[in-house]
Amino acid sequence: MSGVMIKVAIYGLVRYLVFVLTPDRWWGVMVLIFGTFSAVLGVIYALKEHDIKKLLAYHSIENIGIIVIGIGLYLIFQSYGFTDLATLALIAALFHSLNHALFKSLLFLTTGSVINATGTRNIEKMGGLIKVMPYTGILFLIGAVSIAALPPFNGFVSELMIFSGFPAVFRHR
Repeated sequence: MSGVMIKVAIYGLVRYLVFVLTPDRWWGVMVLIFGTFSAVLGVIYALKEHDIKKLLAYHSIENIGIIVIGIGLYLIFQSYGFTDLATLALIAALFHSLNHALFKSLLFLTTGSVINATGTRNIEKMGGLIKVMPYTGILFLIGAVSIAALPPFNGFVSELMIFSGFPAVFRHR
């Protein structure tokens, strides 16, 4: 449910920025800084977490930050008049939003199954579950590789699309 609520906020932000706001460069920089701050903070908090559900929640903060980075790139490119790059950045942000919804749902479903089977949310006490729950383990691995943005999974493609816009920002300052 929280993933849906986050995506509704992203949808509202995109609607406002695309159809209402006249993009200024400072808006794009501000959104880009906010997205970067959110992504970095989400990763820092996730690294210290042992509760698997909290870990996934902190990774949602990180991934929403990455989506907001794409939206910030869209605003910057739009302010410079680079409509092709702006469109690519916006499509990448929306594509990552879709990918995040897919792999986060998969991770939460498999996590619920693991918690139900083990009776604990502590990752430190969940060793050896692939032998007992092989299908759940394989599905969780697919979700984990996707959220880690490793090739050739969907998280890699959308994050690559977003981060490939950074050289163009610094080239046209």
